[in-house]
Amino acid sequence: MKNNLLITLLLISMAFASCNRRSQLLYMQNIDETTEVPFATPPAYKLGAGDILYIQLVTYSPEVSMAFNNPTGSQYMTRAQDESSLYLSGYTVDSEGFVKLPFLGEAQVKGLTLDEARSIIQQKTNALYKDASVIVKLASYKVTIVGEVRRPGVVRNFNENLNVFEAIAAVGDINENGDRRNVLVVRPTINGNKTYRLNLSDKSALASEAFYLLPNDVVIVEPIGNKIFQMNAPYFTLTFSAISTIILMYNFITKL
Repeated sequence: MKNNLLITLLLISMAFASCNRRSQLLYMQNIDETTEVPFATPPAYKLGAGDILYIQLVTYSPEVSMAFNNPTGSQYMTRAQDESSLYLSGYTVDSEGFVKLPFLGEAQVKGLTLDEARSIIQQKTNALYKDASVIVKLASYKVTIVGEVRRPGVVRNFNENLNVFEAIAAVGDINENGDRRNVLVVRPTINGNKTYRLNLSDKSALASEAFYLLPNDVVIVEPIGNKIFQMNAPYFTLTFSAISTIILMYNFITKL
């Protein structure tokens, strides 16, 4: 009887251990209406080789604009456009850091922010056309999210900035097995990959350098510690059931 009671208690303990606590599923637990929360400043992304730029020339002359721009113009930045259209119609920064532009020639943009790149291209434009304005946007802004989220994949961003909550929401949120307290962000830099750890259960994440994601960042949501226990729970249950059966048989035989 004592053995059966012990096994029952062990099985109940396993069931409780496999359940996630409510605190493991909440974001920003230490924020209330009186909390003053510092926010990180969105970092300025520096263009690099392989980036794809959306560049359009706006002038009073339709002929000049049409000669420079792609026929479908601003449609390239709509969400309906697929990746292949952006790749074929945009201007790719080559391995030397240049973009080749119709009539304007090459412009060195590697290591520049979007505003700095626009200024360089605007200067080239002013030499040929009067009263012309240049639009420059990043068409290849994407981050990758893998691990314990509902729909792992690539998130494409068509805004100026993207924070980690927006990115996670785009893949359906972190699932019940994801560790919100230890999210890994891997960021490529010219000096190699840089890593950050974000505790999304704490307001400190809002001030982190990695709160705003940069193009080509990888977000990895790791499993909480009891996921492995949950995965192995059926085997543990089977083992304890077998042990329980053996003990019952032993008790039965010894009473004969």
